[in-house]
Amino acid sequence: MRRLTPLIRRARSQGGFSLPELLVAMMIGLATLLAVFGVLDVSVKQSNAIAGRVNATQRARIAMDQITRQLRSQVCYSTDIHALTDARDDSVTFHVDLSDGTRLIERREIAFSTVTKKITERTWAGVANTGAGLPILFPTLTRTRVLADDIVRAPVLERPPNAPLFRYYRYDTSIPPRPVIQLTTPLSADDLKLVAKIDIGFTSLPPASRTTPSASVTLYNEIYVRAANPNDPVPKPICA
Repeated sequence: MRRLTPLIRRARSQGGFSLPELLVAMMIGLATLLAVFGVLDVSVKQSNAIAGRVNATQRARIAMDQITRQLRSQVCYSTDIHALTDARDDSVTFHVDLSDGTRLIERREIAFSTVTKKITERTWAGVANTGAGLPILFPTLTRTRVLADDIVRAPVLERPPNAPLFRYYRYDTSIPPRPVIQLTTPLSADDLKLVAKIDIGFTSLPPASRTTPSASVTLYNEIYVRAANPNDPVPKPICA
């Protein structure tokens, strides 16, 4: 019984925190929790921004590489038919050869839709024409694939706001000549033969779950048409 006396005495004691002390302790604990949640919120936002930017950059670089590779591989399969067959602000159609020489050339279209926010590639396989007319025909659409999604036009200072995906240039008359004169879209049949350079630009957005103001990525590139000889005193892209 003597051993239990200190415990009973302690249980009956009225000592403890007063109400002001309890309120102060609660305020300190609340402030600490708010600070922790603030740090956590910033960390999550920064993590989402980094992950979103990495995702947007990867998709944009892959799409840009595919677009520039194909446009640099334009070919003329006839002296009468130019490599470009149609050129607009957000789409371009051209003949291309990416094979090892065992297949006929293809006709491809790269188009951007402001509605779906996708860059799409469509391919028509070449078929030999045994009759009269052009040597190669492209009767059937053989493949459609999306090169990139979550894409918008690129608003950048050195380009007009909401610049189109493609811009086309021909040579000027300076010495040496430079491909700096922009052609009006859609290009006419005559202007299609004058294209010496194509500018490409677009902005890749992060996934919706990781959207932050700083996570989007804008890429630009330019390609020179292989049919254009810059060493010619009066260069003019031709199909020889």
